[in-house]
Amino acid sequence: MTAFGVAGLAAPSYADSTVTVQGTAFPDPARANLSFVGCADLYQRSDEVLAPTIGVGPGAAPSGTRSLGWDLAGGNAVGAMFPVDSMVHTSTASLAVNSVGRATGVAYAGYQDPADAQTTLLWIGRSELVTPVGAWQTVDATTRVYKWAKYDMTSRQQVDPGPGVPSSVASFAAAHGGDGPGIYTIGFGCDGTPFSMDQLQVGRPGAVTTYDVEALRTLVTIDSEPGGSKDEVTITGRLHTMTGDPIPHPTMILERRTPGSRVWKPVLVADVRNGVVRAPVKLDEPAFYRWRFVERPLAEGNASMALALDLLPTLPTDSPSSTPSTPSTPSATDSPSDPGSPSSPDSTDSTSESASESPSESATGPVKESDSASPSESPSSSTASPTDPASESESPLPSSTP
Repeated sequence: MTAFGVAGLAAPSYADSTVTVQGTAFPDPARANLSFVGCADLYQRSDEVLAPTIGVGPGAAPSGTRSLGWDLAGGNAVGAMFPVDSMVHTSTASLAVNSVGRATGVAYAGYQDPADAQTTLLWIGRSELVTPVGAWQTVDATTRVYKWAKYDMTSRQQVDPGPGVPSSVASFAAAHGGDGPGIYTIGFGCDGTPFSMDQLQVGRPGAVTTYDVEALRTLVTIDSEPGGSKDEVTITGRLHTMTGDPIPHPTMILERRTPGSRVWKPVLVADVRNGVVRAPVKLDEPAFYRWRFVERPLAEGNASMALALDLLPTLPTDSPSSTPSTPSTPSATDSPSDPGSPSSPDSTDSTSESASESPSESATGPVKESDSASPSESPSSSTASPTDPASESESPLPSSTP
């Protein structure tokens, strides 16, 4: 979360492109990031713990399927910030917003005229915003008119009240020595109305970058360790997000299938604690196991590769051979070797996706799996690796204090 500053005003140019943002983790903060500003004045903001949510929609999201939601107390604004190397030639600095009611916000434009280059002085223009109810609206900061005042960015104090007459960025720059670097920001929440945001865009004609807010990507792994008895094994699993952000109250489903079958069946649902899950299983017959994390609004679903478990050999009843056999132990293989892949979890014999969710969350999309096993041979050692994640719906991101 970033407030205004003069550092990093210059930004590199890009061709038209789309960048997927996992939650609030913007990959290039010098190009686009979240902003947190005061509504009446840039720096007159109150202390507030920000708790963003991410979910499907509302309605059809402008980019992808999800959007980022906010519910502020009022008086502050959260939204998008775009540092640019040219205020005049930047043709797009926009944000798509959707609110449950009439919502007010504010846009700021920070412009440094050529005479103030290499100083901490910056002209800041302010423009009030209003968005209609229940529809996605794109707000572009480059098309607004602003009331301008000059600030010292070190002291954060106003040093020049400005002309007092609202004007566009292009007009104001023309009257103050020409183009220069600066910052655009767009935010809502001034009146405390909850809102959602998506599809941040910035750039020049032919070089606009779109930032699409989506869920956290996940990684699921599987392993095993000795159990409490010789005929028991503990199957372990790990759940990570690619950004390192925790998932609130996660669970995973342990699924099982036998050699020769392509159907995964649920064994149990287990809580994930500190990223780790554990479950004891009996070695009653050869089988394959996997952990599956069901997609939820905050995070994409995923599943581990299959772990092959063998039976422990029984002692022979006749004369033992001169070379005793070595008991096989459960392990994981790089890739089970049957020629086909298992059926996806939306099969009627597989677990329902809601089995591992909290009641307040939903999961609708099946997770595509990439593991397979040969029906013609007994399971052997195997190493787990993730499948491609799926995407989907709504849940809180970790709270942050700006």
